[in-house]
Amino acid sequence: MKAERAERPERAERMVSLFQGLMAGGILYLTVAVFFAGVNLLAGRSAFHTVELLAEPLLGRRPVVPGPEWRWAARLTFNGVHLAGSLVLGVAAALLAVGAERARRARWVFLLILVVGSVLLLLGLQILTADVSEYLPWHSVLTAHLAGAITTTAFLLWVHEERGLTEGAPRQGDQDRGKQGKPVKPGPDPEPR
Repeated sequence: MKAERAERPERAERMVSLFQGLMAGGILYLTVAVFFAGVNLLAGRSAFHTVELLAEPLLGRRPVVPGPEWRWAARLTFNGVHLAGSLVLGVAAALLAVGAERARRARWVFLLILVVGSVLLLLGLQILTADVSEYLPWHSVLTAHLAGAITTTAFLLWVHEERGLTEGAPRQGDQDRGKQGKPVKPGPDPEPR
């Protein structure tokens, strides 16, 4: 019976971490998608121009005259792959954030793994799309993923601020302790002047 009670908070914490990871992955996906849609629209192209270029390796060669079926298949295929990858990265980042909360000395590992994961993602994308890389400016890819990493990290830091991931945040239980580390008894609220 006691083991079940102890397991419930852990299970609830895992579900919260999973939800936060899915949210972080969604933020990553949306940041990159909106960035490229904006860049393409500013360049006078379709908002889906980059998506169609990156979908070519996934669907095989582009037809000489791509029809609407091919274009929608390309959009759905690449967006599905991009969303799945973003969600996996978001969940991994959320789990790393929880680990960094528990081991406060290892917080720098959280940032290091995010950076290394982003670099590996970009290298994999470069290898996957090598035949269309001459049409795709890689400085835009780097900028989009940097923006995605910043927004995702900011979201996770914001969510975990109260739980002790950030430097200035109190650790769990610290708010109930005085300067000497002894528990403080709650007293009456001071009267407003």
